[in-house]
Amino acid sequence: MKQFVLITAALLALGSPVLAAAEIPPLGVSFSQQVVSLDPSGRPYPAVNISPEQMEGIERHDFDLGRGRRLQVVTNLDNPQGRGLDEIARIVRRSYDYLETATGRSLDKGVLIYLIELDSIPLSYTFEASYPADSHWSEVRLALLRRGEQLLGPYGSADLAELIYDTIPHELGHDVLAGIPNLAHDIDGRPSYHTRWFIEGVCEILAKGFARRENSSSLQRFLATRKVGTVLGDPRVRSQLFSWSQENGYEMGLESDLYGASMLMVMAWAEQLGLPALLDRLSQCSDQLCGADLVSLMVATTGMGEEQLFERGYQLGRILREGTYLADRRLQKVGWGG
Repeated sequence: MKQFVLITAALLALGSPVLAAAEIPPLGVSFSQQVVSLDPSGRPYPAVNISPEQMEGIERHDFDLGRGRRLQVVTNLDNPQGRGLDEIARIVRRSYDYLETATGRSLDKGVLIYLIELDSIPLSYTFEASYPADSHWSEVRLALLRRGEQLLGPYGSADLAELIYDTIPHELGHDVLAGIPNLAHDIDGRPSYHTRWFIEGVCEILAKGFARRENSSSLQRFLATRKVGTVLGDPRVRSQLFSWSQENGYEMGLESDLYGASMLMVMAWAEQLGLPALLDRLSQCSDQLCGADLVSLMVATTGMGEEQLFERGYQLGRILREGTYLADRRLQKVGWGG
């Protein structure tokens, strides 16, 4: 069975445009996530529509993330505090602290999580929800749970673990990098700047570094998914990495491999400077930075050619796979501090 995920957020006007200005409700943001699973013959399973606005028992729980930021969890869980919702909030708060320390940069907005419990999770579904546009969420995410499923711990939900230990810190990494105005970002439907290898590499470093601190068993699963021990030994990955774009038509396996390869290459770059110093250096560049500029700067600051950097990244991948990174103090500088 194959599975594809599409997440979108769009501004929608909620209310009639003929109302007087003082009566017009604030714009709303519609968040949707679509998962399409294919049966063995390649046909999609019928999709189930999931909408929290139509569910009974939906509650909103707010948690302070400091400096005016908040986490809001929209959920239909029975006894959410008794099942560990407060601890989830503490983990998200620690992810903020971790990213700010690892990058030397601040995060200013909060996170909205939809945590929805179902009798069974459909193979294909469309989730739709909306929230006020003035909420200023940095990230909006969804996790589906089976009824009564444990949230945390060794028998907890694997999907929830991936969300809080990997996805959220990864996406917060994108928010950090959005604060470097001269770093060009790819946008769907537009020509690529070919900076994706660097941007996703930084975000993967931050996510895996946070998982290392918080949940080592999840970390090993995440690293295995990215095939860190072997991925940079693949000539196809090496040839595609620096031209990796947002719209590429690659199969899911290669796409995942490029995430892992990107992380290792940015590690190879940042292990000498340290990640905060590297990001500061990029911020000080006066011109817009595209992919080729980043590669040239990496070569210049490390004193290594591209092939040497690929080999160093490959060595770092083997270190991570074998677990000996605990003894490699240089990795502390790239966001993997203890």
